[in-house]
Amino acid sequence: MKKMTCSILPVLAIALVIGAVSGIASAQVSTDTVFNTSYYSNNTTAGAPAGTERFSYDGAAGNPKTVCANIYVFAADQQLAECCSCPVTADGLVEENIKTNLLGNSLTRVTPNQGVIKIVASSGACNAAVVGTLTPGLNAWTTHIENKVGTAFPVSVTQNSPSTLSAGELASLQADCAFAQRLGSGFGVCTCNAEATN
Repeated sequence: MKKMTCSILPVLAIALVIGAVSGIASAQVSTDTVFNTSYYSNNTTAGAPAGTERFSYDGAAGNPKTVCANIYVFAADQQLAECCSCPVTADGLVEENIKTNLLGNSLTRVTPNQGVIKIVASSGACNAAVVGTLTPGLNAWTTHIENKVGTAFPVSVTQNSPSTLSAGELASLQADCAFAQRLGSGFGVCTCNAEATN
C-alpha cells in the first residue's frame, strides 16, 4: 500500500504543476490591447465602395469613461498619409469612412489605394501627436474592400489584430503625426465622426 501511494504522489504533483501553469497562461491571455493594426485596400479603385473603421470601448471598471482612438493611416510605401484622434465613450460606437474621413485629406495630396491603419488607445486629451495615458479596452473592426470578382467587390469585416507597441514605435507614430500637423498646411489630418445615436 505504501509503495502504491509513493508512486501516485509524483504523478499528482506533476498534474498539479501542469494545471497551475496552464491556469497562469490562461490568465495572461487577453483580447484587450492598447495597440491594434489592420489594412485597407481598393480605396481609390473605380467603382469600389468605401471601407469603414469602427470603434467601441468596453469602459471596464477602473478605466476612464472615454478613451481616444489615435489613428495613423499609412500608404503602401509606409509613408504616413493622415492621423487624428477620436474620442470613444464606454459602450459607444464610432464609425469612420476610410475613403472620406481617414483618407480624404492626404498629407501628400495623393490618396493611397491601399495601406495600413494603426490605432493606439489612450486617455486624456485626444491628440495623436501627443498620446496620453495608454488605456486598454478599445476594440476596432475594419470593413475591407477586396479585389473585384466579376462585376462585384467582395466585402469582409475583421477585428483588428492586437499588436505589440514598443516605445520606439509609439515615439515614431507621434513624431510622424506632429510633422503632419505642423508642416502639412492643414493636410494630413483626418476627421472624426460623432458616435452613433441610432
